[in-house]
Amino acid sequence: MSDLRLTRDYPHPPEKVWRALTDCELLSRWLMETDFEPVVGHRFTLRTDPAPGFDGIVRGEVRAVDEPRRIEFSWVGGPIDTVVTWELEAIPGGTRLVVTQRGFAGVKGWLVRAMLGRGSATLYGRHLSALLDAMDADGRAPDFDTKVACPEAGLFARFAALFSSRKDPR
Repeated sequence: MSDLRLTRDYPHPPEKVWRALTDCELLSRWLMETDFEPVVGHRFTLRTDPAPGFDGIVRGEVRAVDEPRRIEFSWVGGPIDTVVTWELEAIPGGTRLVVTQRGFAGVKGWLVRAMLGRGSATLYGRHLSALLDAMDADGRAPDFDTKVACPEAGLFARFAALFSSRKDPR
């Protein structure tokens, strides 16, 4: 089994990064439309473009919360059945975010992990960074979508369709 691990440093305080990761409205701007709440046991969905064999819905459940340092949740959608952990650490001049996604087994898991790694680099490097830079001191962001004009925005749906064992219902 191989984990996907990504580390990013942001020039923003941990509380601001935590808010961008856990506030439903802000999370919807840089990741996917969601009804997420940082409460242990909360079941939520993330929504993206559907594709053959994938309804466009990622289902999750919050498993652990240690505000503003760590949150862990399940992530199930298409061929992906994993656990994601976001860990925040205060560093000089900002915050280090360590993202770990585990649960990739076998050749299929290796391929899923490789593809998600590419998309994750864009999500955490470009989308989350843009949102954090746009947020004001109160943690509000102007009305914009960090995913506009980004070719990776529908990557998850296209990728899920490649590895789905279900047939296209059409």
